Amino acid sequence: MTTNTLLNERLGDTVQLFLGWVLIIFPGILFVGQLISSVNFSLAQKLGLQEDPDEADPLLQRAEKYTAYWDLITLGWLPLSGVLMVISSSAWPLVALFGAAIYLDTAGREAAKILSFKHEGVRIGSARQQRFFFTTYVVMALLAIVVIAYALGPICNDL
Repeated sequence: MTTNTLLNERLGDTVQLFLGWVLIIFPGILFVGQLISSVNFSLAQKLGLQEDPDEADPLLQRAEKYTAYWDLITLGWLPLSGVLMVISSSAWPLVALFGAAIYLDTAGREAAKILSFKHEGVRIGSARQQRFFFTTYVVMALLAIVVIAYALGPICNDL
């Protein structure tokens, strides 16, 4: 094994470990937020995890509450892939690809939903909340794209 190959392997391991921790932390925080929203929606509103009831239409609040339930099922895959990356499980690429695809879809769909509500005159929260949530969607989409690209490497190598 050459020195160059050894350095590339170490760099790959470091990137995998770093990305694994990023996936545990950021998507993990979002998952915990959705857990709080599912168990106690009014607490989530008070914590700023959901739109302020004084600034958001009841239609949006109901949609967000039911979305939180679904997110508990779908958004846990990316933090799980982070754990699998940190422990170097061979399953991480498939779980990461699955979770990142869900994240990319969720980010775009949530943004489209909120923009549709806004264009129809539905109150969607304060300007500050809107900036925060749209920033979250952008970060989710970018993270998903990076994870998809990174996970495709080992998947394609195994073909």
